[in-house]
Amino acid sequence: MEAVVRARDRLLAADAAGARVANVCEVIVQAFHDVAVFDRSTVLTTDPDTLLPAGGVVEGFDADSCAPVWDNELLDPDFNKYTQLARSHDPVATLADAVDGDLDRSPRYRKIYSHMGADDELRVAFVAGESCLAIGAFLRPNGAGVFTAEELADVRQLVPTAITVLRRALGRMSDAASSEAPVMVILDAEDRITATTPGAQRVLDALRGEPDLDGDLPTLVRAAATKARWSRASTNITTRILDGSGRWLSLHVAPIEGEVGAVALLVETAPPKDIARLLLDSYGLTPRETEIVLLLARGRSLKEIASELMLSVHTVRDHVKMIYEKAGVNSRGELVADLFSNHVIHRLHSAVSRLTPTSTA
Repeated sequence: MEAVVRARDRLLAADAAGARVANVCEVIVQAFHDVAVFDRSTVLTTDPDTLLPAGGVVEGFDADSCAPVWDNELLDPDFNKYTQLARSHDPVATLADAVDGDLDRSPRYRKIYSHMGADDELRVAFVAGESCLAIGAFLRPNGAGVFTAEELADVRQLVPTAITVLRRALGRMSDAASSEAPVMVILDAEDRITATTPGAQRVLDALRGEPDLDGDLPTLVRAAATKARWSRASTNITTRILDGSGRWLSLHVAPIEGEVGAVALLVETAPPKDIARLLLDSYGLTPRETEIVLLLARGRSLKEIASELMLSVHTVRDHVKMIYEKAGVNSRGELVADLFSNHVIHRLHSAVSRLTPTSTA
């Protein structure tokens, strides 16, 4: 219990200090170290729509393992996929439990983890409401055996606090407006960069994590490119990612016709509507609560909202109370200010062309 308290205090201290998202991911790793034994880990924020990685931290993995891990996640049938955990009633799971102790049943273990000498893998989906804010993987070192029931119980106790701290950090994300033009990068089938537009290298550098880990192409970009090449649902992928300054970017990926495996990537500053969506997701709102927030922002009264959504005023009032609680505000004005004024409005200012007033005689 002392370890759990120490780990929870570590998380709350990061929140009180106003830690940025990347720092919170690092503190989550440290907090989990307080209650469980592992020697390799990763905690990555995600785009809630695509569950592709948006940013975060990696511990202990070498550069050669990053691409195979994401190839497995996106392409191979396997156990404890993040997409499964994000929908599960229990978003904490170990590989050993999932395969009934026979780790060789997992392609991820056979292809990757067995060569690292890992004894087990613990995965966590950090889910707020219906939105997955982040994902984590933690590898048991050789000779340590599988994760124990006590360790899993401790991790489960920490997850709600980690989600709260993550959500609040996402709400504090950088609002620095950018006038940079979109940049384009062309990749061949082997993820080699074959062409770029001016400024692209600077954007890639800002997206890169540890230089020795990411290499020429940031892991965040490589994962999106892999999904665009092999996705059965859609060949065009749009996801949101965080650069090193905490700025949200939109990444669009599409295959190039006539060149098998080649893809084009367009990176641009995320538009205000995407920022608003990410903030709503970070609050952990239900779809109905999101509808109500948007109507509140448009100035609708509770009675008008009830009529539009075919609900009772009492039900709308209950939803609004829950929204305020999740967002950490006490009034409609605070909610709108936090969601739009503090994070979106000045981005709109930078995107609006201003006309010189016409003089009148």
